[in-house]
Amino acid sequence: MKIKEAMDTLFEGVRFDTTLYKKLLYSNIEFLTRDQEHTQLFAGRNIGCYFIKYTMYDKNIFYETLFDLSYDDVVDSVKQIASKVVSFSVAGDDNNLVCFYMAHRFMTNPQLNEKQQVEYAKEALNYFNYRTLVLMSRKYFVYPISEQKATSLLERLSNKYLIKTLRNWNEYCQYRSTEFLQSKFVPTVKDFKDDDELGKAIADLWSRTNDAIKNIFNEFTLLMADDDVIKSRGSIVTDMEGNEGVADRIDTMSGYVNKVENLLIDKGNLIRKDCIHAVSDILPNLSQKSLEEGLIYIFDHAASGREAYNKVVKHFRDIILNAIDYLQRNDVFITQKTDIVAVMNALVGNVLYARGTEVDIHQLKLDGEKLIKQIYKEQKKPISDRNLKSLRNGLYLYVVLLSLVS
Repeated sequence: MKIKEAMDTLFEGVRFDTTLYKKLLYSNIEFLTRDQEHTQLFAGRNIGCYFIKYTMYDKNIFYETLFDLSYDDVVDSVKQIASKVVSFSVAGDDNNLVCFYMAHRFMTNPQLNEKQQVEYAKEALNYFNYRTLVLMSRKYFVYPISEQKATSLLERLSNKYLIKTLRNWNEYCQYRSTEFLQSKFVPTVKDFKDDDELGKAIADLWSRTNDAIKNIFNEFTLLMADDDVIKSRGSIVTDMEGNEGVADRIDTMSGYVNKVENLLIDKGNLIRKDCIHAVSDILPNLSQKSLEEGLIYIFDHAASGREAYNKVVKHFRDIILNAIDYLQRNDVFITQKTDIVAVMNALVGNVLYARGTEVDIHQLKLDGEKLIKQIYKEQKKPISDRNLKSLRNGLYLYVVLLSLVS
């Protein structure tokens, strides 16, 4: 099945008219002003200092508000697409496909005049750009910086950066939408029949913002190299072997905890073949297939609603906090020179051979088993007690590994 066929089937009966456009417009306004952090980001030009994330819960709200559909409805339709383009994380993302399909339907609705077609399509692409900006901000600025540093960063940027010539990030996103609707990809979106070209169109618009934030982050690293070398010495400790590591501080813990939440933003963030292979090598009783299957079920469970999402996030947080505590108690310091394999091997002892007096890890194991059992029950999939324990242990190591390499 091609992309257009799958989307036509999914949205059969949906009218892409003025009524839907107004819903979309209100949805975008709600997204821009959802809370103080969203408002400050999109109303200003600073970046990196706002703690904003986009989750599966946000996707569900988007689909339910506009189309009375669930995330599962949309994902099930995307799974029917046979084109290789959907295997790519950007072009195959369900939300990206829906935004571009909305633009396609608005632009080809004969009941709309030309001005309306462009205006409505632009609003669909605006949401695409708003979401991309939030995702890229979290991707590069994993640890939010201070507003003072963000202001210094903005002042450092030259006029070659588009944000320097515009009033705010909302205007930036709308500029990208307008620019795209004047590009060579317009016929591709209107036609919506060439999956390969459609994938290129989606990747092109996404890469505009990705490249912009990546380049700004590179400027930030230069800024920090210029004036933070001396200041940072107070937060560095040296272990017994002379390696430097970050001191044991609450905000360091929070940094790792915040980082793992990004794993549930997109399936491509959570499911990485290289990391699956590494963990299955460490735990010979856990196959790559079993681990990948379990991760898919966990991701789908987290996407089913706010309560499920919070439950998975809490377990991921508990894993990270337990791992960091264990490593520091055993004089294992994480630095840029740290051998990740050595860290993982150290944690194997915590997961597999913890003594009965170590209450925290045993409770964490029980919580992991309970969560996995619930998820497999929802999926109507059986899991043996042996495989349950192997997957529980594998999930622990996998989450820690992703927090180190992502």
